[in-house]
Amino acid sequence: MLRGLAVRPTSRGWQALVAGVAVLVVARLIGTTQFHQLAYLLLLLVVAALGLGVAVLRGIAFERRLPEEVRRITAGRPAGVGLVISNRSRLLWTPRLEVEDVLSRPESAALPPVAPGGQRRVRVAVAFPRRGVYRLGPATVRGADPFGLLVFSRVFREEDAVVVYPEVHRLRGFPVRGGEARTGSRGSRGGHGEEFAGLREYQRGDDRRHIHWKSLAKTGELFVKEFALQAPRSYTVALDLRRGGFRSPEAAVEDAVSAAASVLALLREEGLGFRLLCTDRAGSEVGPGQDERSYWQTMRVLAEVRADGGAELGELLLAGEPSSFGEGVILVCRHEEEGLRTAVRRLRDAGLDVVAVLVAEHTYRGGASRGREARFARFASGLGAAGARVLTVRHPEGVAGLEARGVV
Repeated sequence: MLRGLAVRPTSRGWQALVAGVAVLVVARLIGTTQFHQLAYLLLLLVVAALGLGVAVLRGIAFERRLPEEVRRITAGRPAGVGLVISNRSRLLWTPRLEVEDVLSRPESAALPPVAPGGQRRVRVAVAFPRRGVYRLGPATVRGADPFGLLVFSRVFREEDAVVVYPEVHRLRGFPVRGGEARTGSRGSRGGHGEEFAGLREYQRGDDRRHIHWKSLAKTGELFVKEFALQAPRSYTVALDLRRGGFRSPEAAVEDAVSAAASVLALLREEGLGFRLLCTDRAGSEVGPGQDERSYWQTMRVLAEVRADGGAELGELLLAGEPSSFGEGVILVCRHEEEGLRTAVRRLRDAGLDVVAVLVAEHTYRGGASRGREARFARFASGLGAAGARVLTVRHPEGVAGLEARGVV
């Protein structure tokens, strides 16, 4: 190491050093002037290479440029990071350089020589496989002297932090919309200025209190009252981050976080207020909010949360007052909890709209047994009977399959 530079001979450099030392030994033995001159020439060539290399590499500056769009990237989507090399020397050109920087993984790029006072930039495409906070750097710049005898490496230890947000999907068929909405008693239990709009056939999950008994007496068929009402203006997104043991698939956790992020993106797009509640160990919570700043604060929390909690999602919902959740609740659940059905019924009795997104963890374990699938179906049906609109996330489609599936 020489003043922050690491130096090692190339194969040609080793040849020059070995030849110089060998010739010097022979010159000492036989006392020939020409052999002394040749030995000194070979060794001085290595010394000259060392001096030139130090002068050039010490004059190099490195910069990592992160455009704004790179600072808000999502998992799995490529982004470009600019690596810039500047030559602060006024006289010397740099040799061909190799830049290696630690991004999502070590990435390297070759650069042509840089003129005195000049600059070279290379754009490296980076794909961060998972959400989280990544440390970029340190970077190493390598180059050889003009004679090709020595290779110099200089390390730039400056680091940058990049937040990688969860993957977001467009949920075109998701049952949440802003503005005016016409909905039956299945979608809401009233309490938000409802106005009678008509009758429709009874469907599983409809509130029995809204059954039109006169029609039943006349026709023998079940009908329910339908209301035109103001759709919920704000939603709470409740994310299940309870520990699942050693067999809990990481992909299922990531899809649950991605589902929550996708719902939040939809709420922002629809101009609705949002709040995030998590059952991780820290009890992460953000909101309520509605603006761009609140959205990115919420996404930052989702970028870092872990499935390390001990509380059940049902416990979290039952512990709070229904009025604190806004006018609707969207559950993102990974576990089949006994208490969740009770929590859903309580929210629906308070007039809140409830949507349950169930991540079918058993499908992430290399195949689902009939018994496991039947148990999951009973759990989903129970939530539907309690008044929630139920959607499922399954492997391998993941969150992208939400818009393709109907509501249970």
